[in-house]
Amino acid sequence: MDVKISIDAMGGDFGPEVTMESLKQVLGSSLDVRASVFGDSAVLRSLIDGTFPSDLQSRVDIVHCDTVVDCDEKPSTALRTKQDSSMGQALSAVATGNSQACISAGNTGALMALSLLYLGLLPGISRPAICAEIPTALGNKLMLDLGANVDCTADQLHQFALLGALTANLALDIDKPSVRLLNVGSESGKGNKLVQAVSQLLEEDSSINYQGFVEGDGIFLGQADVIVCDGFSGNVALKVGEGVAKQLSQQFAQKPTQGIQSSFLRFFSNLLSSGFNSSIQPSLFNGAYLLGVNGVVVKSHGAADVEGFTAALNRGINAARHQLPKALAPILEKQHQ
Repeated sequence: MDVKISIDAMGGDFGPEVTMESLKQVLGSSLDVRASVFGDSAVLRSLIDGTFPSDLQSRVDIVHCDTVVDCDEKPSTALRTKQDSSMGQALSAVATGNSQACISAGNTGALMALSLLYLGLLPGISRPAICAEIPTALGNKLMLDLGANVDCTADQLHQFALLGALTANLALDIDKPSVRLLNVGSESGKGNKLVQAVSQLLEEDSSINYQGFVEGDGIFLGQADVIVCDGFSGNVALKVGEGVAKQLSQQFAQKPTQGIQSSFLRFFSNLLSSGFNSSIQPSLFNGAYLLGVNGVVVKSHGAADVEGFTAALNRGINAARHQLPKALAPILEKQHQ
């Protein structure tokens, strides 16, 4: 069965030039995918004509939009004045069933606000969370929230844990995924009152394979299949990880110096060039689920290049194929009966 995605082609730092080149690559490798792209039709048509083969063009619908959500626009302003923007119409397509997933590199706050307007929330969920796959020593894992909610209640973090566990099971095919709370220590008595309250809720929930706390150094060691935290802590941890990965790639790509240091750096340089590098490249893990809304929404990093936005598109397609919200809804509803 074909997968239909909608793309906010005007979002992000680089706009249609990146989104359309990424779409061309995805359509070329995924023959069952069709796309509706939302934005300035003249600009989009100019990028398709002469660059997209005719067989790919036949699988793309262009929807003209007069307005675009600015990168610094307040969510409240977007709700009042930008419902018909490229972002708003791309989300509307998911709400009406004309598309199975929306992908945007645009304003995060506006995307969350418009997603709530058009799609609403899944049963028992009070706030959506940004959830991303992260590379670890033991394979890809999930982490949430990564910036949608800088302040969270214990109930909301409990909901995030449930959403993350279900998603890890359905999208990553992990049986009984382990869940841990990000904390300043792994001992049971560590952490503030909020973390302690969440820990108690998770211990009492038999549907979640809760394994206690995890410290920051355990995130990329793969000590949990799902790591749960508030959006402030999660966003900081993610950006630190991205920065370290970039530094390693740049440092080991430089010409090694002399002596023992030379051999040491050459070893890691060869390791990076032999394939290990691809496992820590942030661009390959671009694209985060907006979990909790009643539809597939994937947020791309605003500064994503073609490789990065391609990864976000593929993540949205994968979620659409698994029909994540439809699969999650009855489970969540049963949990809250």
